[in-house]
Amino acid sequence: MNELQFCPICHVEVQKSPRYPAYVCGSCYSRASDKGGRLLSFSNLDMFGNGFKALYKDTGEPYNNCVCYIDGKKCWAGEAYFGGIVIEADKTTTKIRGILFGIAVGDALGVPVEFKSREEMRKKPVTDMTGYGTYNQQPGTWSDDSSLAFCVAEALITNNPLYHMGINFRKWAYESYWTPRGKVFDIGNTTRKAIANLANGKDIFAAGCFDEASNGNGSLMRILPMVVWTSAKHDIDERYFLAKYASAITHGHIRSVIACFYYLEFARRIFLGIESKHAEYIKCKFEIYKNVQADVSDYLSRLHIDPKEAALFDRLLKGDIYRLPEAQIQSGGLALQTLEASIWCLMTTDSYAQAVLRAVNLGDDTDTTAAVTGGLAALYYGIGSIPKDWMQKLARIDDIENLAERLAERN
Repeated sequence: MNELQFCPICHVEVQKSPRYPAYVCGSCYSRASDKGGRLLSFSNLDMFGNGFKALYKDTGEPYNNCVCYIDGKKCWAGEAYFGGIVIEADKTTTKIRGILFGIAVGDALGVPVEFKSREEMRKKPVTDMTGYGTYNQQPGTWSDDSSLAFCVAEALITNNPLYHMGINFRKWAYESYWTPRGKVFDIGNTTRKAIANLANGKDIFAAGCFDEASNGNGSLMRILPMVVWTSAKHDIDERYFLAKYASAITHGHIRSVIACFYYLEFARRIFLGIESKHAEYIKCKFEIYKNVQADVSDYLSRLHIDPKEAALFDRLLKGDIYRLPEAQIQSGGLALQTLEASIWCLMTTDSYAQAVLRAVNLGDDTDTTAAVTGGLAALYYGIGSIPKDWMQKLARIDDIENLAERLAERN
């Protein structure tokens, strides 16, 4: 599949521009306005990079700002590298949209084939957004993976995110909150037990399951929106403990906590900015991988983590997991398996579509592997890397857009 680029506002296909991965199309450009809706026009002062002018279209008065709005979405105007003006969608909003849509699209790709073996997937691989299958759901239907990630994102808009995560999880399980089509059709055993504990009055710090057998991927699959909260505002100690507490609402064992912490640290490196352009993204991925290896290894050694537990992460923390053949990558429902598979899929592919399709076609826990891969891949390659027709098939696409915008406003 060829890598495409789309306008971040209306999602129409635009000419690929690695230098401007979030630039808007000409039609959207023409609707740029101030926050009150007055239309704007932009032009260069000259062709030598000495600045540009922004004017109100109706009066010609100066608009002394580079911030503009298109269909209510915050954007930035600036001089293009080779002359002209370019408008790009706000980077924080764009990244948040990438996270949420990246998770949901990957999840929806995997829902129809969940539990199919790798051998079955080889015979009939997923190449597009389909439906029905395992759960008999319409195309574009996402599962508990996305539902709980959206519950986390909603909680991040409040003043007490951890507390509201617990509230939102209960609302999802018992009131169908943030379900794609009004019904919960999949829930993990550990998550079910923890939410029942919450419903019975247990504190969020005591409701989760802490035994070794409770190391499914139920906290990893929902954790990525946390990067919006923790990326720039907290030091590594705070980031670790926030990851720990957010995971422990359902999955409190150290193995699940480390998996969530590693994943968020990898995402944080991307979220805070990749200075390299798309032509250098492959190299940049490997730099991130090595940096996260060093950061997480050093931090875990300071925490005096049980050596046996820490050693389980050696393929990520001491080795080059991307050099392993597919046969050595597991794609079951355990947190460590899903973490390894998602990093492997990201590292061994060159686009969002390639990464999530590789994740789905590993088989077994297809929706979760693809959701965890997809959130990271869309954050890395940008919202515009998600195929337009896949996004358009998603359930509740407008609600996801609205959630992304509200979370961006909060942060």
